[in-house]
Amino acid sequence: MVEEHWLDDSQQKAWRAYLTMVRELDRHLRQHLQRASGMSVTEFELLARLSEAPGHRLPVATLATVTGWEPSRLSHQLARTGKRGLIDRVPSDEARYPDAVLTEEGLAVIARAAPQHAAAVHALFIEPLGPDGLDTLATITRTVLNGLEAHQSDACSLHAHEESPETD
Repeated sequence: MVEEHWLDDSQQKAWRAYLTMVRELDRHLRQHLQRASGMSVTEFELLARLSEAPGHRLPVATLATVTGWEPSRLSHQLARTGKRGLIDRVPSDEARYPDAVLTEEGLAVIARAAPQHAAAVHALFIEPLGPDGLDTLATITRTVLNGLEAHQSDACSLHAHEESPETD
């Protein structure tokens, strides 16, 4: 039988504050990015990942991995961004699936958007935390991610569900 672990008042307060912060910060940064550059966070992430890659090119499978997106979401975003002339899909020299390549227009769009987005992140996240807060947050983040990784590699009940033949 699974032991119940309820959150006490202090834990509940911290957890809810964290959820509210993530939601509100994300919403506000999305709105700034949309207003300043006319692009969604999804488009921004796709263009940013490609702009940082050698030759501004990545295999589609690599893009799926680094973004954590489901294949259907990535395919939709690649099609949408491709229609805008920001990326091209080209045959891969090494893989079955195509590579995504940033076009000159895509590079120009991300070059205009990135400094504005970085300024918003700096103003809304970096400055309020300050150097000590950033160091503390980095430690907390690594600790939580390490715990998540250990959980996923060991006792995660999601693995049993994924392997079940009854799942869709």
